[in-house]
Amino acid sequence: MKHIVESVEEMYHAKEPYGEVIVDEVLNILRHYKLIYPEDVALLMDVKVRDLRSAWFMLTGTRLIDVITEWRLMQAQDAIRKKMDRHLPDKPGKPAIRKILSEVANRCGWRTERVMSNVFERYCGCTVIEWVDKTF
Repeated sequence: MKHIVESVEEMYHAKEPYGEVIVDEVLNILRHYKLIYPEDVALLMDVKVRDLRSAWFMLTGTRLIDVITEWRLMQAQDAIRKKMDRHLPDKPGKPAIRKILSEVANRCGWRTERVMSNVFERYCGCTVIEWVDKTF
């Protein structure tokens, strides 16, 4: 799982195209839309989802769903950092943090903060609250 995180981070922060047409197109779509599933990306690319998944795996060695999830987690982390930086002088309490996390979860396509936290725990090894406590 660690290699997925590293490769997605490189793609997420890359300013230059990756070099493969399919990878570049998927990354451009992820940058512009709030998508949850490979089916959404395939629909926008007008290709069969099975073909897109296969091509993605052959080019990157990762599953597209994992990349989309990692992408969303990085978006969530960035959004949390920005919101927390604005509130740091005030040192927000638990209710304020919950509100921030709820807003970020919604913005990044998760139904609730709890769902985001479960995904966060699975991919990052800690809950989103634990991550916030460590980071700030």
